[in-house]
This record gives sequence, structure tokens and C-alpha cells, in this order.
Amino acid sequence: MYSQISRLLLILILFGCGDSSQEAATSEPAKLFPVVLQTDWYAQPEHAGFYKAQLDGIYEQYGLAVEIRPGANISNVPQMVATGRLEFAVGTTDNMFMAASRGAPLVALFPYFQHDPQCVMFHASNDIETLSDLDGRTVMIRPGLAYVQYLQKALKIEPKLVPLDYSLARFLGDPDFVQQCFMTSEPYYVAKQGVEAKVIRLSSSGFDPYRVVYTNKDMMTDHPSIVEAFMRASLIGWARYKASNGEDVHAHLQTLNPQQTTEFAAWTKDAISRYELIDGFMEQGEALGRFDRERLQKQLVQLELIELIDKQLILDEVVAFDLQGLLPLDDKLNY
Repeated sequence: MYSQISRLLLILILFGCGDSSQEAATSEPAKLFPVVLQTDWYAQPEHAGFYKAQLDGIYEQYGLAVEIRPGANISNVPQMVATGRLEFAVGTTDNMFMAASRGAPLVALFPYFQHDPQCVMFHASNDIETLSDLDGRTVMIRPGLAYVQYLQKALKIEPKLVPLDYSLARFLGDPDFVQQCFMTSEPYYVAKQGVEAKVIRLSSSGFDPYRVVYTNKDMMTDHPSIVEAFMRASLIGWARYKASNGEDVHAHLQTLNPQQTTEFAAWTKDAISRYELIDGFMEQGEALGRFDRERLQKQLVQLELIELIDKQLILDEVVAFDLQGLLPLDDKLNY
């Protein structure tokens, strides 16, 4: 009798231990896959969708531990992505294509802005109406950028270039001065100084890059589910930011970058909406996260025309068109 009871107790103990360990195993948090997203500037609303995905825990829901790493004027980001030191980065399709033509194994995943907010800014008192009116004028701009060379080589517009120093002092003091800027940023500051400014999109030249997230080909091959998860979570973040007043993200951005006051961030969000940067021009079939193949092919031709492509690229090898199956948001993503 004793031995039977002993055996029964032993079975119950073992069963209980097994249950306890199983519960402990299932109660442990799932391990998150760590990745880095390198941005191209300090924390700002132009990256707010990514921060929204982080704040709302969307990345975690998709199994990711995402570090958003801000940075300004870091020239070797494409090389860092190409060699796997960074998993993801943001940039423009023209710069990514140029890096890919020089051997960097990069792939554009999705656009978070359908159009680049780069523009030229000038005093409202000027008679500038189109980019052609910049011919012969002094313009502070980054001379090496692709769209500057497109203006010069393709459109034969020859402004007198002054290297961009990111200061507004000369613009504020000279009514004839013209300056490169983001339409979502610098006009706010000059307005606060009592100067009325106008802008012309550099994309109105016909050279019209997307602002994109890109990765490297090894990441696509070795971790396709991670790439897809990052894309889905990021798009949800952007959709939520667009649909909200953005106050939670803006407050977070200010802790990361004190220059991002709540007033400035709200102004920037309004400009992003006013210029339709996230969704683009819906009547033309544009939408958050969507590429247009013909537009990208045209950009490759333009880059070849101004001799910025070192070798011919095959579009399907440098753009992840297969991931467009995740779209449209309303059908495929629950946000």
C-alpha cells in the first residue's frame, strides 16, 4: 500500500513539475529580433511614423526590437547598410541607386514619403516662379546632389552655387538670396523672424525621387520575415501618425531633440499633410508605401543621362516590388 501511494505521489510530483516548467516557459517573453534603423537627420516629424511604431509597441508586436538611430550628414550610411553594420536606413532613391551602381548590394523596400520635401526657398518679394528663374541667381545649396546636377546638365539651369551651411542668417539678411531647404522645416523659422518666404519643389524639375527605407540583399535573403515585419510595422506607424494629431510622438521627439518644440512639430506635421508627402497624389495612384515602376525607371534613365550611374541597374534587383503585395493598407494591414 505504501509503495503504491509513493508511486502515485511521485507521478503527481513529476506531473506537477512538468506543468510548472511548461507554464514558466510559456510565460517568458518572446525574444525580439534586434535591428537598427538609421535616419538621415536628428529626431524630427519627418521620421515620425517610425517613432510612432516604436511608441505604440507595434515593432514589438511584430517581434522586433528596433533602435532608431538619428544622425546628420553621415556620408557612409549606404556602405554601412551594404556591409550589414546597419539593417535598415532611410534615404532617397537617387542616392540609393547611385550606391547600388557602384556595387553596394542595396534594395529599396518602401517609400514613406512619395515625394522628397527638398525645395528652394526665396523671399516672397522676388519674381521667381519656376526653377528656370534660378538661372544666374545666387543659390545656397549642396552642389554634389543629384538634382543640382540634373538642373545643370539636363535642364541647363546654371545658378551661382554657394555651398549649403545650414544657417538662415544670410537668407534673412538678403532679400535676393535663394536657399535649399525642406519645405517642412526652414519656412517655419523664417516666418518666426517676420520674413515671408515661398518655396518651389525641386521635384517640379521632373527629377522626383522617393524617400525610402532600404536594406541589403543578404538581409532580404537570410531574414525575409524580419524585413516584412519591419515594413508592416513601419507602415502601420505612418498610417497612425497621419491619422492622429501627433502629440504623443511630438512630445517624444522633443525629449530626443529639444529644437523640436510642440509648436514647430505641429507646423511640420501640417506641412507634411499640406504637401501630401505621405500618401502623395492619390488621383495619380500614389499611396503610402507604394512604388510606381515607370517613375523609378524614368529616374534611372535621368541618372544615366547626367552620368551618375556607374553601371546599368536592373530595377527588380534594387527595388523590392514583391513586397508591394502588402498593400494597400486598408486591405492588408490592421492599424
